[in-house]
Amino acid sequence: MKERKKWIDVARGLSIILVVMGHAGNDVINHYLGWLRIPLFFLVSGLLFKGVAADAYLPWAWKRIKFFMIPYFAYGICIAVLVAVRLRDPMSIPNDMLLLIYGGTVLGGWYGVFWFITCLLLVHLLMGFLSRYAFSVQWKIIVACYAVAHLVSMTPASQWDIPWNADVALMAIVFFFIGYTYKSVLQNWLEKATLFVPAAVIWLTAIVLNVTGVWYFRIDMKLKVYTQPVLDVLVPIACVLVVLQVCYWISRSPATNALAFLGTVTITIMYLHIPVNITLTYGLGLEYGTAVYTVAGVLIPLAMAWVMSRSAILTRIFLGPQGFGRKAQTPPKQAKAA
Repeated sequence: MKERKKWIDVARGLSIILVVMGHAGNDVINHYLGWLRIPLFFLVSGLLFKGVAADAYLPWAWKRIKFFMIPYFAYGICIAVLVAVRLRDPMSIPNDMLLLIYGGTVLGGWYGVFWFITCLLLVHLLMGFLSRYAFSVQWKIIVACYAVAHLVSMTPASQWDIPWNADVALMAIVFFFIGYTYKSVLQNWLEKATLFVPAAVIWLTAIVLNVTGVWYFRIDMKLKVYTQPVLDVLVPIACVLVVLQVCYWISRSPATNALAFLGTVTITIMYLHIPVNITLTYGLGLEYGTAVYTVAGVLIPLAMAWVMSRSAILTRIFLGPQGFGRKAQTPPKQAKAA
């Protein structure tokens, strides 16, 4: 997978829609989306990750930190100002900034998704470090991370507010590692639809057992709710494989171009969909359900990202080096005929 495939952007576009939908306040939808939306995001991020040489790690890590944290604080400051206006309390700004620095589960409400950014950064830094080692070393460390993550989740340690949700990174890196390690194999599986049926059977069985009350399965990455060590990876991976297969199939249609484009501009939607809907609901007094919440949470931040992209400074601060969408790659120049 040397070039970025359209189905990956389609999957990213779908995943950000699912993230927004899951925050709309519908407990049933949130329960079932919790099985796949964050694992999907981490696994797809792993698909796009490239290994880092040991001698290049420190400058690479610094670039990664700037890539994630400049928008993190840029959006955070803007939201903090908005919250201060809403509360009519300018002193809430320094308090919110301290919470942003600490990060993780202490952040909620307007900042409900900020935990994901620092967690993803930590996963990048850890995987970048591990990529110098052989697979035989990597998978043992990943298994250890998975075991420690469950130890945390199943003990009083789950109630600790760890900075940047670093403890959740131990769980998240498992899905990231699967995407990173098996990207080529996954491409082959999707081409042949090898795992679609067994993955769909696992997913549908889990749904039926939950609906009928025979068995209850819940996974919530932010809140460290994963207490069934085997199923906590089996069920989400099954769900993700089904979604990726569908994304692979539909990516052949030009009708999915918009969804693929959405997959390249997820950053503003991630940061702003909650503040936008809080403003519409409490600021303007509007009342609506999941569908409108999702549409507003996607389209309004998308429009704001387009406006920011008109300015080079705002693009650098809020959108990052990629800007508004992934730029089309310039085809290599034809060699001159002899």
